[in-house]
Amino acid sequence: MRFPDEWIDRVKSSVDIVEVIGRTVELRQTGRNFVGLCPFHDEKTPSFTVNPEKQFFHCFGCNRGGNVFNFIMETQHVTFPEAVTLIAEERGIPVPAQSTRDKQREEKREQLRKINATAARYYYRALRQDAGEAARRYLAERGITQELAREFFLGYAQPGWDGLVRFLESQDIDLKLAEEAGLIAPGRQGYIDRFRNRIMFPICDHLGRFIGFGGRSLDPRQPKYLNTTQTPVFDKSSVLYGLNWSKDAIKQQDQAIVVEGYTDLIALFSVGKENVVASLGTAFTPRHARMLGRFCKQAVIAFDGDTAGQRATLNGLEILHKNQLQVMVARLGSDQDPDTFVRTHTAEQVDHWLSSAVPFREYQIEQIISEHDITTREGKVNASNELVQILIQMDNAVEREEYLRYVAQRLDVSEASLTAEINQKMGIDSPRPVQNRYNVRGVSVTARKDREEQLAEREIIRFLLLKPSVLSDLLETGVTAADFQHPDYRKLFAAISQNQPADESGSELIAQLCSLEDPLGSWDDYLHSFLLILRRRRLELMEEKLSALENDSRGFDTRMELYRLIREYHQILREIP
Repeated sequence: MRFPDEWIDRVKSSVDIVEVIGRTVELRQTGRNFVGLCPFHDEKTPSFTVNPEKQFFHCFGCNRGGNVFNFIMETQHVTFPEAVTLIAEERGIPVPAQSTRDKQREEKREQLRKINATAARYYYRALRQDAGEAARRYLAERGITQELAREFFLGYAQPGWDGLVRFLESQDIDLKLAEEAGLIAPGRQGYIDRFRNRIMFPICDHLGRFIGFGGRSLDPRQPKYLNTTQTPVFDKSSVLYGLNWSKDAIKQQDQAIVVEGYTDLIALFSVGKENVVASLGTAFTPRHARMLGRFCKQAVIAFDGDTAGQRATLNGLEILHKNQLQVMVARLGSDQDPDTFVRTHTAEQVDHWLSSAVPFREYQIEQIISEHDITTREGKVNASNELVQILIQMDNAVEREEYLRYVAQRLDVSEASLTAEINQKMGIDSPRPVQNRYNVRGVSVTARKDREEQLAEREIIRFLLLKPSVLSDLLETGVTAADFQHPDYRKLFAAISQNQPADESGSELIAQLCSLEDPLGSWDDYLHSFLLILRRRRLELMEEKLSALENDSRGFDTRMELYRLIREYHQILREIP
């Protein structure tokens, strides 16, 4: 649903963000702002700030932030239109009327959801009747207890051709709509059930509304799984099974475990891992990633260990990574899947498996290496060709440097040769040091590439947002806002260093930075790199002054200034490795 911008502004201005957030968070005023304990992560010292003038909030501990709509979306797990509507209804502001066509479409969607709910009750009862004995026995063999079956509302579709059809008729439900919901299909003598002799897994949207089904066949002659076809309320490319049950745990842990199938998810729930969703065995899509990104920043992929599962893992990793989620991979043996692993291992072993998940890029690199015999020259060359392409795709210069080093170690080749190969593929000429009487160590006096310096400034700001305690380390080195060349970073650093709230543009920048993956290196590494850049900038400025002073013939004062600059220049050179 799309609302006019003017109406959204009216709703936003009708509420005080302090009053709305104050219903959930105990706030106290400090100066112009209000502070309290963040509702999105555990903390003992308040780092959650609400700015009544700008009408936005920001937590310096977990970096969540935004306006009143963002807060409602985060705390109540609703979409933007739903958040705006909730506030509008609370304030007595009429919601803009939908067109007749939109109304009819939404009414039909609601009818389909109700029909699915009715069918779910039918299947649920059938599983617990005499006809469901074989299905109950199968579930028990798979470690799914009666309690788990109730929790996930599992059911059974009986072998008959029209059991559901007759039940829906008895409930005065329009069979044409039931067909549109994907539950029944036209036969030679009327409608027939689409799902027969299958264990039924109801699929809900994130709000818990029934939108479709997955059916596991008990007849080996039939396809193992059958899902609801695409309908006005069900689209596999945007649905994550189990999100309605797991969203609170996912938000609390800021992490989602992503599996492929229903039983994988239920198995993990059975051992207390409730922050899990399933992709319904389909290819992961950007819509899945965006949906998941509304609830957490990290995804742990736990797909099957076979070759097909590995391919699915790599595809899913790429999509999640491109949508700014921090991606990890929990690896399994070639003959294992999460369901089997959980049922044959202890809870402690499951914990160890998930906690041993490796970063996306490391998994990707290891997969490529495993496909080549790197003990041979040919295998090493072929692997390096593929890995160079992976390194080239990395936009973050620090990430590329970290994994270039990792690849060089795994292949037992020099970092210089990999760098040369990357530069050649990217069309970058090898840097040639500029030599002059002051550039005695070959340190280039030309400006470093703007992009690299901007990345370094960005990473420093991100660390300050992620770990505010490191600010003191930076200030002790004498760094000021003037040392940031990028105007946005300079402005944001000034606000952070003075413990002042960011303005609206600064808050937007914070949101963008916080959506990126966590930095790969340590704070000490980033600080060292940033200070090195600052020293090189100072050298460039001093070289300009030295060059000007050499041509100045004003006498003693000029010579003394020249002597002072030369001494300081060489002191800085000694500090640069």
